[in-house]
Parts: sequence; structure tokens; C-alpha cells
Amino acid sequence: MWLLMKGLSYSYEQLTQQEAVLPTTNEVVAKEVAYVEKIDQFALQEFGENQRLSHYVEAQVYYNFEQSPALLINPKVTTYDPQGESNYVLSAKRAHYLDSGEVRFTGQVDVSSSDGMTHKMNTEELLIDTHTDDLVSHKKVTYLGENANIVAQGMQMKTKDNKLKLTGDTRINQDSGQKLLTQDLYIDQSNNQKHYYSDNQTTYLSTASKIIAQGMDMDMKSELTQLLGDVDILQASGSTIKSRHLSIDQAQGQEIYKTEDKIHYQSGVADIRATGMYYDAARQKITFKGGVVGRYE
Repeated sequence: MWLLMKGLSYSYEQLTQQEAVLPTTNEVVAKEVAYVEKIDQFALQEFGENQRLSHYVEAQVYYNFEQSPALLINPKVTTYDPQGESNYVLSAKRAHYLDSGEVRFTGQVDVSSSDGMTHKMNTEELLIDTHTDDLVSHKKVTYLGENANIVAQGMQMKTKDNKLKLTGDTRINQDSGQKLLTQDLYIDQSNNQKHYYSDNQTTYLSTASKIIAQGMDMDMKSELTQLLGDVDILQASGSTIKSRHLSIDQAQGQEIYKTEDKIHYQSGVADIRATGMYYDAARQKITFKGGVVGRYE
């Protein structure tokens, strides 16, 4: 009896271990919805009104369903300009090919242009309009930028201009720890630049300060940020600085605030007015310039 019980226990354990083996991608797809057609190494050419090649859609595997959009595994979509030259390439792990001819990407999407510039983003949904080549998302987007990741409520991109707009409330999380909060951020990578800008109110947050401005302009290559319009700086110590058009230099890990505009500095013991400022935020040292007038209590 004891030997029989051990044998049954061993058999049960072996069956349990076999059932725990993870299913393949094909098995997952088959269990979700029964597909009616499967094509390996799928490829599709689309032509414009002038009979020129406009899009080339590829995928490692294509699944066609009766009641759901077709599923593409490891898809790649190449767009072409009127001269027949490759313009943009979009790739991801998954996408759906819609009846309208649009391709809806999910997960991480890489967008590469013919001039070598790339955009990387994670999104719940990214549509490419095969009539205009424009990219649109109305859901949360995380854009992977230079030394930062940017979270927005959606995005629009005119691929012909190489300009992208992150829409709604937008948060820039810099690798160095600082954050910028704004709305409707534009990313311009035309002419090999890395230019981020917004005309909406912007809040800059660091361990040293909180800064509120009327807009922002960032050159991610030089790591220089311009906070535009009226600028209010609230230091961690409680002191305040009012000025205009503040530059923040973050090159080589530093954090330097600079302006040539009028300054009004107020703390619990001092009231200082000047024209121009150099503020090393990391070292907490401020140099005022121009006609400096101060009152101390």
C-alpha cells in the first residue's frame, strides 16, 4: 500500500509540472480567439492614387479573425515619399491591421526616419493613417527621449515634418532626478536637432527649487533649458526669486540658473534687487549682477 501511494504521488507531481509549461505565442492566440487564417512571413504592398508604392506592411506572423481585427506579430510598416524613397519605418511587437487600412500598434513602438532620427515610445494604442502617414494616439503615451522619459495623455505626429506633439498634461522625468510639468509638448527632430518646447505654463521641480514659468524650450543635445516669460523660483529654504527668461544649464551633471533680466530676491532677512543672476543650485550659491540694491533686517 505504501509503495502504491508513493507511485500515485510521483505521477501526480509529474503531471502538475507538465501542465505548468508556458504556452507558445501561437497557443495563446489560438486560445484567445480561433483564427480563420494564419500567414507566416506576411507582406502587403499598398499603392497611392498615382500607382506609386506608398506603404509596405510586413509581419512575422499574420492572424485573421472573423469578429476581430487582424493581428500582426513583430510588424514593420515602411512608408514611402512621392519619389519612391523610404521615408519612415515603424516597428513593434504587436499591431492590428484594421478594415480601414490603418495599422494600430501597441506596446513599445520605434519610429525611424530616413535621415537617421528615431522616436521610441510605449503606448496603449498608436494609429498610422495610411492616407496621410500621420501618427495619432488618444491614450497614454510614454516617450523615451534623450536622458528623460516623457508621459503624456496622447500624441500626434506629422511624419513628413518630423515633428511630434505630446498632448494633454505632460510630465518630463529627467534621468538626473528633475521633473518638468507642462501641457502640449512639441518635439522637433528635423535637421538633426533635439528640440522640446511648450507655450503653456511649466513647473520645474528639483531638490533645490520649484520654478513656475509661462513656457519652456529645451535643447536636449546641449542640456540647456529655457524657462520663458515671468519666472517664480521658490527655494527649499523658503526664499523666493522673481525674474524673467531663466536658463538652466544641466551639462555635465550641474544645475546652473542664469538670467540677465531684473531680479527680486526675498528671504526672511533680506530683500535684494539686481539685474542678472548666476545661481549654482547644487552648491546653493547665488551671484547677483548689475546695480545690486539690498536691504537686510
